[in-house]
Amino acid sequence: MSSLVYEFPLNEKCRNYLRLNELQQQIRLCRELSAPGQATALFKALLDIMELLERCDVRSDLAKDLEAQRGRLAAWSQVPGVDAAALAQLEGQLEQLAQQLPRAARLGQQLREDKLLAAVRSRFAIPGGLCPFDVPQLHYWLNLPVVRQQQDIDGWQSLLQLLQQGLELLLTLWREAGQFRAQQAVGGFFQDGAEFTEMIRLRLPAELAVYPVVSGNKYRFTIRFMPVGNHDPGNVDFELANIK
Repeated sequence: MSSLVYEFPLNEKCRNYLRLNELQQQIRLCRELSAPGQATALFKALLDIMELLERCDVRSDLAKDLEAQRGRLAAWSQVPGVDAAALAQLEGQLEQLAQQLPRAARLGQQLREDKLLAAVRSRFAIPGGLCPFDVPQLHYWLNLPVVRQQQDIDGWQSLLQLLQQGLELLLTLWREAGQFRAQQAVGGFFQDGAEFTEMIRLRLPAELAVYPVVSGNKYRFTIRFMPVGNHDPGNVDFELANIK
């Protein structure tokens, strides 16, 4: 039986983490420019990352969260049969990223200085603003050899590499540490405490014709399961993981 997993952040920091990680995944999916529309999606993701990094400097928060995960590894080292070599390698990665992030230049600064990205950004908000007459620089770039385009994309991604590595490692550890527990939403409604919770993860059978709507803060969260259609969702059995 297939299932769907939904993730809902419960604070602004975690919202930024998930958004930045999603945008970086979009860049990886579109980087080959092998289908119509991928160039627009690629530049949209890059510009959205630049916008998010202007609003918030995630370096210090990410470094602190990675250091906290490193502290938790000490408990794992006492578990009988644990792979000590793998644990030491992971601890080294966490230590290196936690030290590099606060010392790095403000993330996204070099992207803002890129002339092509600046030209695209100035026209992106205009409906149809990426026409060749609007951004001739982009029209020129789209007709460059693929090798040259990939070099530019590699360069843009390299400027976000430290952020990408830190986010992927942190989110992987969070997700693997959060254990799913069976729950039931009576009449499609569920409520629970959220103390110290960064985000919640919900797992539902894919064939169940409902979707969750979550609201919450650092104290409590509520889940309402909304039906796809007009039927009453009734009691909904699902699995919940609190990520702390």
